[in-house]
Amino acid sequence: MKTKDFIGTAALAALTTAAGFAIATPASADVTTRWNGATETREEDRRFHVSGRFMYDVAYTDADCANAGCTGANEAGIRSYARRAFIGVDGRLTEHWRYNAKFDFGFGSAGSIKADDFYLEYAGDAGSLFFGNGNWVSPMEDRDSSLNIPFNERSFLITALGFGKKPGVGYLTNGGNWSAGVAVQSPDGLDTGDTASNGSEPFFVIGRGTWAPIYQQTPEGTMFLHLGLDLRYRNNGNGSGNALNGTFSYSPGALSNKSSNNAGVGAAAGDTYYGAEFAFQWNSLGFDGEYGKAQTRDYVGNATQLGDADLTGWYVDVFWSPTGESRRYNAADGSFGGVSPARTLGSDGGIGHIMLSGRIEELDLSDANFGANANESKAWTVGATWVPISHVKFQLNYSQTDVDYTVNNAAHVDNTIDAVTLRTQFDW
Repeated sequence: MKTKDFIGTAALAALTTAAGFAIATPASADVTTRWNGATETREEDRRFHVSGRFMYDVAYTDADCANAGCTGANEAGIRSYARRAFIGVDGRLTEHWRYNAKFDFGFGSAGSIKADDFYLEYAGDAGSLFFGNGNWVSPMEDRDSSLNIPFNERSFLITALGFGKKPGVGYLTNGGNWSAGVAVQSPDGLDTGDTASNGSEPFFVIGRGTWAPIYQQTPEGTMFLHLGLDLRYRNNGNGSGNALNGTFSYSPGALSNKSSNNAGVGAAAGDTYYGAEFAFQWNSLGFDGEYGKAQTRDYVGNATQLGDADLTGWYVDVFWSPTGESRRYNAADGSFGGVSPARTLGSDGGIGHIMLSGRIEELDLSDANFGANANESKAWTVGATWVPISHVKFQLNYSQTDVDYTVNNAAHVDNTIDAVTLRTQFDW
C-alpha cells in the first residue's frame, strides 16, 4: 500500500470513529471441540477428528493337521498377538468435501504399514462420490467395520471372495430406508507392487442395493428388516505378467487368526459374484445372514484349476442382548454401527452392554474343476460380547471348523480346527 493511501485510510477511520460509527471487521470464526470417541475440532464447515483402534487377541487353537498332507506336528497351543492397530484422521474441508485417511499397522506382516480407508468424498445433494481406497460398495458383513461385527473374524464367504478396501472410484446414493451404489476398483491394494511387464492391471465392477421395508426406531426399542443384493464382476487384466501373477484364488479365512485351514482353491482369470443379504432386529433380538455364488473363469495357463468352476457360501447369525440394547442400523448404506450401553459400568448399577451370539456357515469349494484341492468347509461359532462403556469391547468366541476334501489323497487330509479367541479392543 502506498504511503498516501495508508494515511488516507487511517484518517477516514479516525473521522468515522469520532462520528460514532464503527468500521465493520471480519469476525473471527469460532473454534469449538466436542467428544466423538476422541476430540473433534470444528470451525465453520470444517471438521477434524483423530480416529483409531487397537485389538489384542489371545487365542487357543487345536487343529488335526498343521499342513495339507498332515505330515507336520499338529497345530495346538495358546498365542497372543495384536490383531489390528489403526490410526488416522477424518473430517471435512467444506460442507461437501470430506476426507478419511487411516493407516493400518500390520504387526503380523513384519511391521508393514498399509492404507486402510484413504479417500476423498464429495457429498452432493443426490449422493456421494468417492475417490481413493475404501469399501463403499460391498456386501453387508464387509461393509460393517471390524469394530462392530458380532464375531472376532468375518465369515468364510466374505474372506474367500476377496472383498475389502480397494483403490478406485465409487458412487453411493440413498433415501430414508434404501441405498444404491456402484464402484470400479482394483483388487490390488495401494501398496501392491506391479509385477506385470505389460498389459492392464486387474479390476472389478461392483454394485449393491439395500432396502429396509420395516424401519422403526423409538425410545422403546428398534425394529427393522434389511434386504440387500450384490453383484460383482472381476477380471485379472491381461499381459504376460498379470496373467501369471494375477489369478484369483479362494481360501476361507481361519476363525483363529493364528491357524490355517489349508482349504484354498482356484487359479481363475476372473469371476462373477451374486449375493443376497438379510437382517432382522426386534429390540434386543436379531438375525442376519448372506448367501453368495461365484462363477469362476479358469485361466488356461495354470494347471491348479481344471476349468470353469462354481462356488457357493452362506452364513446365518443370531444374537440377543440380555441388557436390552439393539445393534445400531444405518439405512443410508445398509450397515451396522457400534452398540452404546444403555447403562455403562458403574452408572446406576449398570454393567454395560452384553450380547450372546451364534453362527453357522458353509463354503462349498467342491466343484471337480477345482482339482485335488476341492473341498467343503463348515463351521459353527458361539460368542459373548461385553461393552462396559462406549468404545471399549471384550469379545470371546469358540468355533469349530471342519474341512472335508472331496478327493482325499496323500496331499490333502480332512481337518478339524477348534479355536477359542478372546479379544480386547478400544477405539476412538
